[in-house]
Amino acid sequence: MSHTFKGGVHPDYMKAPEIPVTVITPPPQVVIPMIQHIGAPNKPLVKKGDYVTMGQKIGENPAPVSAPVHASVSGTVVAVEPRPHPLGDMVMSVVIENDYKDTPCTDLPPLTEEQMHDSEAILERIREAGVVGMGGAMFPTAFKIRGGIGKVDKLIINGAECEPYLNGDHLTMLNYPEQLLRGIELVRIASCVEKAYYGIEENKQDAIDLLNSYHPERFGIEIVPEKVKYPQGAEKMQVKAVTDREVKPGGIPSGVGCNVVSTRTCYAVYQACYEGKPVIERIVSLAGSALQKPVNGLTRVGTPFAYLAEQCGGFVKPLRKIVLGGPMMGICATSLEAPNIKGTAGVLFFTEEEDRHVDNPTCIRCGKCIQVCPMNLEPVFMYMYYSKGDYANMEKYHITDCFECGSCSFNCPAHMPLTHAFKTAKLMFQAKAMKEKAAAEANAAKEASK
Repeated sequence: MSHTFKGGVHPDYMKAPEIPVTVITPPPQVVIPMIQHIGAPNKPLVKKGDYVTMGQKIGENPAPVSAPVHASVSGTVVAVEPRPHPLGDMVMSVVIENDYKDTPCTDLPPLTEEQMHDSEAILERIREAGVVGMGGAMFPTAFKIRGGIGKVDKLIINGAECEPYLNGDHLTMLNYPEQLLRGIELVRIASCVEKAYYGIEENKQDAIDLLNSYHPERFGIEIVPEKVKYPQGAEKMQVKAVTDREVKPGGIPSGVGCNVVSTRTCYAVYQACYEGKPVIERIVSLAGSALQKPVNGLTRVGTPFAYLAEQCGGFVKPLRKIVLGGPMMGICATSLEAPNIKGTAGVLFFTEEEDRHVDNPTCIRCGKCIQVCPMNLEPVFMYMYYSKGDYANMEKYHITDCFECGSCSFNCPAHMPLTHAFKTAKLMFQAKAMKEKAAAEANAAKEASK
């Protein structure tokens, strides 16, 4: 039985899982950023002129919170230099000239049967394969699982995929059901728990039925159908839906004995352990009114957005905005030359038709933002104190506990830029904390010198 959470909205989901997965031909050059995860950035392991094989490790960092990156094609390294990153800024990247041979790297052989039942062996492989949270968070999966061992009694697999346009998880369920279940089983064994709960929204009944036909109980898995409501796919909402436990503001799922892992991450674990394949590709939903046709594309990591648009027939209307992920929580990209990375579930090419911006929006105090906030926050007051730069009251109204789902902005009849304001407020708090730390260190140094 599933539970539900307060608030939430029902956007037009604009999904097209009926469009079959198309294999996107890899581009002439791939750009592999050294940062594709939360944590310490990788250092390049190759130099210009080196020949690399598909799946070869080309960047790593020994820091605990990190995940290596691998070549998504075989070919020659033509540059190791800063390139546009999909999340903004210039990031050190390895540029590979594709030889179109896909010569495989054999450094990661499939795990043995004995290793498939060894938590430590699975965790080591997950790290070596560069597996991260592929629902968008990109937190290193091995570190996340390892940190929950002994604390977590409920492993939840996130199959909600509630963002509009995105189809990758749904299509993974439909195209690779047994492989996916085996991947979840590996995550369960690595987590040292007896059972995993797979929460899937009821608008994916075809996937629920298909997965149940494989008898998931054989793998220590229970399918949990969930109500269709955005943001069901958020970790805290998954915890509530599956266990009825509540993650309080400022808390994390492991604080209530839960860990949440995404669908595509579990499939990546399967590939890493059964096939010896690191994370070098994923299904990316390509859509938006600027494109000639939407595509669910199996896409190599490092493929530039401009090339992806070409594979969809190019632009038929003037492009206004590129959104990575879904339109509710997605981040705007600043360059068509930036590549997709491990956490890129969708690339949406929008025109002015999708633009909700209005000049001089005015709050009418209707309270509709409060009604839909899944975290029981009060966006109307958060925005008011943000506008005044009132840090004390922003903190009082828990502005930093907003996880930026966008429900308040979606439900606001005045089109107030609420979510954008709360993202900015978090940056303001970070800058304030850094300034205060620097001042304290300066004062301490001054006192020490007396």
